[in-house]
This record gives sequence, C-alpha cells and structure tokens, in this order.
Amino acid sequence: MPTALHAYAYRVTMQPTTGHDRELAGQTAVVTGAGSGIGRATAQLLALHGAHVVAVDRRPEGLEGLVVEILAAGGSAESVIADVTDSAAVAEIMLTAARVRGSLDILVNNAGALTAPVPIAEFDERAFDRLMNVNVKGVFLGLRHALPVMIAQGHGVVLNVGSITAVKTIAGLGPYSASKHAVTALTRTAAIEAGPHGVRVNELLPGPTLTPMVTGPAGSPNGAEDAFSAQVPLGRVSLPQEQAEAVLFLVSARSSYVNGASLLVDGGLAWA
Repeated sequence: MPTALHAYAYRVTMQPTTGHDRELAGQTAVVTGAGSGIGRATAQLLALHGAHVVAVDRRPEGLEGLVVEILAAGGSAESVIADVTDSAAVAEIMLTAARVRGSLDILVNNAGALTAPVPIAEFDERAFDRLMNVNVKGVFLGLRHALPVMIAQGHGVVLNVGSITAVKTIAGLGPYSASKHAVTALTRTAAIEAGPHGVRVNELLPGPTLTPMVTGPAGSPNGAEDAFSAQVPLGRVSLPQEQAEAVLFLVSARSSYVNGASLLVDGGLAWA
C-alpha cells in the first residue's frame, strides 16, 4: 500500500533563478552534510534564492551532481570534501568563504549521524562516541569557527539542525536524543552570546523525513516510512524540501527577530 507521502504533490525542482525571488543574493552560505537529504535540499533552495552555496560533505559521491544542478539552474555553488569533526578543516572552510566571497553570511550545521534503535543497556560504546563526535562536536566546531568570523563582520546567521528527539522521548534512541539535546543547549547559548554582535543562532527540529536515515542508503523501503507515517498526525513523513523551506525562513530576513529558537517541523508528532 502506498503511503500518504506517495500521493503528496509537493515538489521542489531546480528552476532557473532568472526572475526567481533572490532574497539571498550576495550572501555566502555554508551547508554541511549537503550530499543528501535535508542538506542537499537546503543547498538547492538557498542557491535558488541567490546565495553562493559552499556544499560540504565527507563523501565525494554525495556531492556528485549537486553543484552541476545548481549551476545549470543559474545558481552559484562549490563543493568541499571535509569531515565536520576535523577542526582544522572546518576552520579553513569558514575563513576561506569569508576571504574569497567577502563574507560568511549563513552556516547550516546539518551534518549528522544516526544509529538503529538500541536500548541503552545494549548500546555499543563506539557507536555512542561516533554519535557525539558528529552530532555534538561537529556542531560545536561549526559554531566555534563561524561565529568569530560573523561577529567580526557584524552579521550572520547559524542554523543548527537538531531533531524531534530533543523534545520527544523515543525508546531506543537515547544516545541520539542526548546528542540532539546538546545541540539545543549549544544553540541557545550561542544565541545569547552572539546576539549582541548582530549574529542570530537558531535550531530546526525535523520530524521523520524521507532521507537515507529513514529509507536506508539505497532509498529502498524498509518499513520505517510506513511506521513513522502511522504515528504522525498528518499521516506521512516529511520531504527534505519541506524541511529546507523552514531552513530558508530561519536563515533569511523573514526571521530577523528570531534568535535562540527551536522550530519543530514534524507534522505534529511531538505532541501525538
């Protein structure tokens, strides 16, 4: 049986930027984890709205075609192969973006890791370390190296991608949830520290989304989409493009008075 998502008509395609609302024109946006899912959809959407996108991912195959698609649509983008847990690499990305493009206007800290549901009593210690390294240290390093640049130039926006598990307890996802609670803490602290310097820091809390984390790397059905869809009040999981639309709101002037916020985009699942 097809899920409600399969009948859902929402689609975002790469369209020529000529005549498109280019509200981010002249801005430089670094998007981590841009090779797939929410990161890829975000990179495409920010480029459609005029930003020069620096698409970052640790897997080169994930970035294949992304820059070509953006350029073919009249946008501006480049790709960088880097690991968000590598402090020197992250610092170089931020400094280079500011130096070459003139400013670092937007950072979307999207790269993340997830494991299959496992009770805490059985959770592998190495898997725990990996979750914390990517989901917490990766976000911390993005903030650590982007904020000094943004503070020095007197403006900028950081959007950290957290998770619904920061507000909704789900059995088997304790360590993952803990890592996302940490993202919320980093977001709120950075917001009050950087706000006086003209820099906003916010957080997106996605619900289940049609990404490799739900479908598996090959995009094949594994039962997770149907299971999540049955729990979500809207009856389906989210498309990556829907999450990207929320990112656009939080990194653009549309949310100019939003700082330290955690925006749930989950179809109502948090309260179900």
